Amino acid sequence: MSKNNNQPKLKNPLHILQNAQNSEILLRLKDGTEYKGLLKEIDAYMNMILEDATEIMDGSPVAKYNEIFIRGNNLLFIKPDASEIL
Repeated sequence: MSKNNNQPKLKNPLHILQNAQNSEILLRLKDGTEYKGLLKEIDAYMNMILEDATEIMDGSPVAKYNEIFIRGNNLLFIKPDASEIL
């Protein structure tokens, strides 16, 4: 059985995020709060540690954190490579 090379390659979300380690990401929580920072660690549950993170509410920065832990079950979306945003 041969594999058709014309089919799009499937992407694994966790692999995309693992490749985004040490780069800037933007994420939004279910409550609408956003964080932009350097992704340092991520696990299989999409729990993550951000460094030099900025908390953003209603489009405005409200707090800075040296390090913050985000639980994966609170995530609404994640934007890898957010260096050009804000």
